[in-house]
Amino acid sequence: MMKNNLSKLIIVGILILVVAFVIFMKNRPKKEKIMEEVVLEEIENKSEISEPVKKPEVESKVKPPKEKQKAVKIGKDVLAVVNHFKITKDCLEDTYQLLPEEYKNIYKNDKEEFLEQLIIRELLYQEAEKRGFEKDLSNINDVEQRKDAAIEKLIMDITEKIQILETEMKDFYNAHISEMKGASFEEAKPSIKNYLLQQKQGEVINNYIEDLKKKADIVKNEEWIKIQRASRPKNPLNMALKSGKPTVLDLGASQCIPCKMMKPIFAELEQEYKGKANIILLEISEYRDLANKYRVRVIPTQIFFDKGGNEYWRHEGFLSKDEIIKKLKELGVG
Repeated sequence: MMKNNLSKLIIVGILILVVAFVIFMKNRPKKEKIMEEVVLEEIENKSEISEPVKKPEVESKVKPPKEKQKAVKIGKDVLAVVNHFKITKDCLEDTYQLLPEEYKNIYKNDKEEFLEQLIIRELLYQEAEKRGFEKDLSNINDVEQRKDAAIEKLIMDITEKIQILETEMKDFYNAHISEMKGASFEEAKPSIKNYLLQQKQGEVINNYIEDLKKKADIVKNEEWIKIQRASRPKNPLNMALKSGKPTVLDLGASQCIPCKMMKPIFAELEQEYKGKANIILLEISEYRDLANKYRVRVIPTQIFFDKGGNEYWRHEGFLSKDEIIKKLKELGVG
């Protein structure tokens, strides 16, 4: 039986792509590396959840017509209605309090995103239930653990046929050969396969979730969301994206070797492009909400934004000064 399923399913999106991707990360070799870069720490079973999460009320077993549900004004204590299922303030707070301390910090300034993860979890569970993945789980007494087990079955079902071709691995190896530190293709192959498999799995799951969202009746408490956005502390990126100038963001960590190599480069660029572009280097531990929002999986990660604040391009791992300047020129920075 999976341990601490609820917290893992909620917070895994911070490190990978989507909530359910944790199922694959559990089997990832812990000391395996691809290139000279630091993969974000995997979510481990660091604490047990000894009590079940409070189950939100179910309004009705009959799904109302989509146009009628969207016209419903939900009460102030309800944060979202996912088809027939209510997510209340108490549910969100109770779930949040059950998270390990390090993961509470991730969402403490972004409860709106935390609500989004709860919505995704409920959508996945409803689909798993619809497809009969809960039928053989009567031996699991805890409701929330049973939900997580059903979601796990669903995720395994939609990703089991994903394959990585030999040509894909060779293409990746050749594109990053300078970063392989002398390793042959055969030596690097297991790591490359694992890396590409996780990417494909993440893309498939992410697309699957987006499709579920489009088909679902989801009503959110807009007043609560406005309050959350207003109380969210400002960060350098938000202000930069509103400046009308291109922006380069680097998210890394002080103990990461490639991240250390990026620091002097960004210090030089900040001076050279002052007034022309926003050059921002942030510690991921201090801005976990941004890592979550932009689905950062590897550090360092550089994300380029155009003048309108839209993501233009991203790169994982060390990026040379010349390459950064090249991208800035593409964005119109002289």
